[in-house]
Amino acid sequence: MKKAVVRRDARHGGMDSGCVAVNGAYEKDINLDIVKDLGTLLTLNGYKVVYTREDDISIHDSGVEGIRNQKISDMENRLEIVKKYPDSIFLSVHQNLFTEPEYFGAQMFYTTNNSDNYKLARIMQGLFAQLQPGNDREVKLIDNGLYLFRNTEQPALLIECGFLSNPDDAANLSDPEYRKKVAFTIFRGLEQYSAEEVKNKETEVIGETESFLYMQ
Repeated sequence: MKKAVVRRDARHGGMDSGCVAVNGAYEKDINLDIVKDLGTLLTLNGYKVVYTREDDISIHDSGVEGIRNQKISDMENRLEIVKKYPDSIFLSVHQNLFTEPEYFGAQMFYTTNNSDNYKLARIMQGLFAQLQPGNDREVKLIDNGLYLFRNTEQPALLIECGFLSNPDDAANLSDPEYRKKVAFTIFRGLEQYSAEEVKNKETEVIGETESFLYMQ
């Protein structure tokens, strides 16, 4: 079976560090490490992988000045990469932050632009609940909430892997071995989603064949 293209977005980079954890770790570094580990797993298992970034950089256009303008340019360029691969699965890896430190755990965010988004989000949320005991978070709809996602038509998921404002999450996500577990959890989610898609397509084909034979 030909594996799907997975377009992986390690958010932030360069001057944009993203959230800063309670232990001083930068979100951009955590995101990139998880995405690289995930990319290795996907490539070894036959997926074609496309990165938005593989280093600690912003991908804004050359010559753009000012942090705000660079962020806008960076986002526009990420969207252009998404549009180049309409048959891909788009994953954007983030870390969460909140004013109250007791909140913890991964949470999946999705849009209704593609009918498969909710299914992918539910699969991934369930697997993260296994990785993070006590995580009873629900998937969350973000229609029109984020620029990249409201303009993305292929299956897409925003993955918040944990809260950098929570000491336990921050400590875990600062550990390279735990980040590998996060990457493996995301990989398992994609494998489960892909397997269900194949099964659904096979069922559709069987149904069409049975109908055709009945008409004969």
